[in-house]
This record gives sequence, C-alpha cells and structure tokens, in this order.
Amino acid sequence: MSSKILSRKILQATICGILCAAAGSVAAAPFSSFEPRSFGMGGTGVASGTSANAGFFNPSLLATAHEDEDFSLEFPIFGVRISDPDEFIDAVDEFDSGNYIDAYDQAVTAINAANTANDAAALNAARQPMIDATNNLISGLGKLNNKALIAELEAGLMIGIPSKKVGASLYLRGWVVGGTQAAISSTDLANLQAVSDTLATLAVTDPLTSDPTLESAIDARFAGIQEVGLSLAREVNIGGHAVAIGITPKYVKAETYDFRFGDETDPTTTSLDEADIDLDNGKLDDSGFDLDIGIAMDYGNGWKTGLVIKNLIGQEFKTIRGNLFEIKPQVRAGVSHQQEWYTVAFDLDLIENDPIIKDSITGKGFDKETQYAGLGVEFDAWDMIQVRAGYRLNMSDSDTSIVTAGLGLSPFGVHVDVAVAGNADEVGVSFQTGFRF
Repeated sequence: MSSKILSRKILQATICGILCAAAGSVAAAPFSSFEPRSFGMGGTGVASGTSANAGFFNPSLLATAHEDEDFSLEFPIFGVRISDPDEFIDAVDEFDSGNYIDAYDQAVTAINAANTANDAAALNAARQPMIDATNNLISGLGKLNNKALIAELEAGLMIGIPSKKVGASLYLRGWVVGGTQAAISSTDLANLQAVSDTLATLAVTDPLTSDPTLESAIDARFAGIQEVGLSLAREVNIGGHAVAIGITPKYVKAETYDFRFGDETDPTTTSLDEADIDLDNGKLDDSGFDLDIGIAMDYGNGWKTGLVIKNLIGQEFKTIRGNLFEIKPQVRAGVSHQQEWYTVAFDLDLIENDPIIKDSITGKGFDKETQYAGLGVEFDAWDMIQVRAGYRLNMSDSDTSIVTAGLGLSPFGVHVDVAVAGNADEVGVSFQTGFRF
C-alpha cells in the first residue's frame, strides 16, 4: 500500500544519510588541533605551547623554547570527535525501540485483509490500531527532524627545531569534518496525517491513500582537508623587549562532499533506491595558500603572553551543490605561567567563528558558532609524568562547553600523550607519540 511505501522511504532517508556520512568519515571550524597536551588543557596553547606543537597554535613559540630543546618529532598525532548536540542518536534509538514501522506494517496488513475480505467488522477492529500506529509514526519521524550528527577526525605529524635566532617547524595534517542532518518534510508528515484522518470514516471499499511525491531528505556534507605548513620564528628586540615573531605559510587542499538524499522534487538529489553511493558524484576538489602569524613575549619570571592570527588570507570553497566551505581568519590571545612542576594557561578567541560548512541559502551549518575561552593546567613530576586538566567554555553556546583531561609519560626524551574531552552531547579523544631532545 502506498502509505506504507511513504513511511518506508522516510525512514530510508534517515538511515541512508547517517551511513553516507559515516562512510565518508565524518561543524564550526576548530582553532586548534587534537594535539593531546593542548586538548587535555582546555584547548590552550597560544602562550603555553611548546616547540613540539607551535605550528598548530602559535609559530612564534619556536623562538621562546627552553635552551635545552633542540629537536622534536611528533608522530602520529591522532584525534576524533563526535558531537550529537540535538540528541539525534537518542531520537533514532527511541524510534527504533518504539517499533513504529513494524506496528504500522501490521496495522496496514490488517486493514488490507479487511478490505480484501470486504469485512466491515474486521475493518472496525483494525481501525483504531491503524490510527494509533500512524500517529506514533508521525510523532517518531517528527522527533528526527532538523537533528544533526557531527564528527571530525584528524591525523598528522610535526617536526620542530626551536631557536631564538631562526626556529623552524614542518607539519602535515589531514582533517575530515562534517555531518548529517535529517530534514523530514512537513508535507510528507501531512500525508501520513491524512491517512490517520481518513481512517475514521474509511469503508471497506475505499482506497487508503494515493502514492505521494516525497520531499523528505537527508543532507550529508563533509570535507577532507590536507594541510602542509612551514613555520619560521625569530626573537627580535622591540623597545628594549625581546619579542618572538613567527609565520606559517601553508598549502591547503580541500575535497568537499555534498549529498542530498530522498527529495523526489529535487532533480539533483541522490535516489534512495540506489544500492551504492558513489562519493565522486558529490565530490569537488579545490586548493589554496594561507598564512598564520603570531607573536609571543617571555617575561623571564614564568609569565608568557601570545597572540596569533590563523588563516589570515582565508579560504572559501563551494561544494558541488553550491553550499559554502569556509576557513575564515581566527584571532586568539593567550597567557601562561610556568614553573618547574606546573603550567597554568588561559586562551581566548577574540572573534566568533562560524560553522565551517554552511547552507548557501540559510547560512546555517550543522554545528554551532564558537568563541572559546579555555583554561588549563599541567602538573609535571620529575619531567617524567604529566597530569593535565582543563575547561573550554563556548561563549557563543555554553551547552557545547567541555571538560578536558590528559596524561603524559615522557621518559628519556620519548613521550606518549593521551587526552579526553566531552560533555553530555560530545566526546573527543586524542593520542600522540614523539621524541624530544
């Protein structure tokens, strides 16, 4: 029966979009990387970073390193984040546990049997279960509407050679970010509601409904970014004060993927009936050059300040469906205080950062805007064991603020670092190994 086809296709749209985003390896543009020292300290690093992560946070830190730091190699650096700000996973779980589709199918079967047998008594008995099943299906699908699932994945390596004269660092970074969002059509839900309304007066000889054109859709958008940067830094004298200045020219290559599934009124969408999803159909390649600049001042008493502008030029790429993938300039200031056994750091975004992939019509993204204030602390025992903790407040949306924690082991110049971060709707983990001499 066509109403059964309608409910099946709406559910297929939801599942198809989730699977596509997951297959693509699944957001507001993050300022920092998943480098676990920073990740465990509330995302701080503009003034508290080291020569081992300066390229990610503030290139000028290559000229403020300790005298005994000569070389660092960080590989692999790996991290992943999954965010469910609208409780989409819970909505899908609730939909699945409610067995709305099965209950709807059973009710349709009973209605069909009554119609086939021309049995008015059986129709009357099946009428209320069908009404209940239809209304439950409408409610369940409605709870999925406009809910997003967001994720990002990062891997990279960094080589650093710090020096007050000319510090240098080379990094390679691969980053995938994106998500999927259900857009359940109000028209489709109205068609289901019409089924429910019709049941009250349905006779055994009446058809239940006609087969409608479906408008419900799933949007799946994500981008894979490859970045290569060379950081250079030098300490200079300005007004009698030693100031470190750093610059990172970088090459950015982006592969954007943009799909819409299921909207039969839009000829550019991907059919839900296709057995395989061809990623190339939604792919668009682009590339460009960008620049980070930073300054830092070490006051010689444990205090250090820093300021960095990342993505000074900015990049804007269009997806194959005309949506925007933007990497805009980001400005962050930081202050830190370090002694032999502890470091305390505070970072603040000076401007608000937009979602990285935005709809060309609404200007909205799956993720929320961000403007972070991060506070972190690290306790260092005998240069062997580091314990870290922090908190990152999103001043644009406090519900997306997170608590962070991390642990480092660094015997004899070899180190392993891990960190976790999260809240009720988000979780992230990072891992890194390396060598410092």
